[in-house]
Amino acid sequence: MAKKITGPQLILANRLDDGRAVFLTAAGAWSKQVAEAAVANSEEELTGLLSVAQAAEVSNQVVSVTPVAADVSGDAVAPAHIKFAMQSKGPSVRSDLGYQVSPNWE
Repeated sequence: MAKKITGPQLILANRLDDGRAVFLTAAGAWSKQVAEAAVANSEEELTGLLSVAQAAEVSNQVVSVTPVAADVSGDAVAPAHIKFAMQSKGPSVRSDLGYQVSPNWE
């Protein structure tokens, strides 16, 4: 049985073309920058974000839509769990080759 996440949450998924981790923004777009992620602070907000994300999954924009607990500190937001934090940062082996090398890397 899945553990219910409480507190602030964001939506994480993967792009279909390259598998990169992306975050759902308040505008309903997908961003590779976690700082642009929409943060849900209530069950209603999370339900709204999930409906947008699941529609994007059905239309094959993304896969593996996942609500993720968020650490929010002022304007900074990050996935709370180490698994999702690592996923959002890119490969942890040969970090000189992954998308964490440059913010403009595609």
